Amino acid sequence: MKNPDELMLIPREEGFRAWRLKGGQVIQPEPEHYSRRGVTWIALPARNLVSVPMRFQGVDTARQEGMAQLELEAAGFSAEIGETHNFDIWRLGQDERDQRAASFIQVSPLPGDVLEDGKDAQFAPSVAFQHLEPGEALIWREAQTLVLAIPHDTGAPLHCQALAARVLDADAAAEIRCILASLELGGLSPNVQSLAVVSSALKADDASGEAAVEVARQEHISEDFAQALDLPVYLRQEQMPVVPNHPSRLIPATVVQQRQERQQRRMVMMGALAFVFVLVAALSAFAVRVAIREHSLAQEAVQLDALEPDLASIRDAQSAWEDMKFAITPDLYPVESLHQLVLLLPNENIRITRFEVREDGIVIDGEASSLGHGIDFREKLTSAEAFKRWTWEFPQPTSLPDGRATFRAEGRPIGGAEENTEITQL
Repeated sequence: MKNPDELMLIPREEGFRAWRLKGGQVIQPEPEHYSRRGVTWIALPARNLVSVPMRFQGVDTARQEGMAQLELEAAGFSAEIGETHNFDIWRLGQDERDQRAASFIQVSPLPGDVLEDGKDAQFAPSVAFQHLEPGEALIWREAQTLVLAIPHDTGAPLHCQALAARVLDADAAAEIRCILASLELGGLSPNVQSLAVVSSALKADDASGEAAVEVARQEHISEDFAQALDLPVYLRQEQMPVVPNHPSRLIPATVVQQRQERQQRRMVMMGALAFVFVLVAALSAFAVRVAIREHSLAQEAVQLDALEPDLASIRDAQSAWEDMKFAITPDLYPVESLHQLVLLLPNENIRITRFEVREDGIVIDGEASSLGHGIDFREKLTSAEAFKRWTWEFPQPTSLPDGRATFRAEGRPIGGAEENTEITQL
């Protein structure tokens, strides 16, 4: 797939200028009203940063970060370095015993319209986009500010600073000498042999002669600047920027907050989508189970419908057997019960006045010629084998004035019964 073009926003004399990237290489500047899509790099102006060069002697590489933070805190930047995205430390050179480092701290925010373009961009100091040559200091303009860059022996930026001077005159030269002297005092020993001034007005054929003098006048370079600086001063034609080859963790606080808020919104959306997904999955599983259950019930209903003729014949046969139950079960047949009762009666002294047989019980009323005969009949009835399936309630017979006795015996089937249908009554 073809990689889309990207943009870099870099501060220049007229303000931020957009440059188009293709395949990681700068190819052309964009018009003034550039598209805001595809901004991948934004240069942080020198006036928004503080550069603090450092030197580490005999410090292990793993401890240099902590040592650098201690130096920055001692320099009064403890509040600014509270967040790791607000400062960055670049190690320079390969000498582990005598290590140089450049540190950059954000001290003021970028314009809002630039930050709007950089929601997904990478940020780096503007000096990282300049062509630096070892031994040659470089001056260029960012809006109305003059910016000085001091290179390391490797060509990487050692120090970058926005100058207080507005024009390159004796005062600007004195300020630059003070900066170089402070680096010397810090043991950084910048090997500066010359100074180049970037000019957007200089053309390829204007390197010398009257044209160069005119360009110097346009750039507000006074004649006593080089003399006061005591360094060769050259005009350099403005070149296309380079893509930073050093990773930078600098990110403006506003952009960090926007990214965190966007990440939180994304997490909330992902959580909501996950909940919806789980809910849909659960409902789908429930719907599948319901569908399977309905299908199973439908199959069972079809099977039951197929068995209905057989079930109907079974129910008819069962009903017929229920109707015949009393006729074919001797213990339940009333005539049989009456026959068994008659067998218990003595030839005299006992007369049955009522014999009622139901499925849920038997009721027997009678008279005895005496109380003793009534008690004897009670014993025969409750101990008779033919009536063992009944639980009897046979109270004491009641004596009559003429010496006779009446009695009532009520039997209930052992285990109970569901129906209360009268069978017969004598």
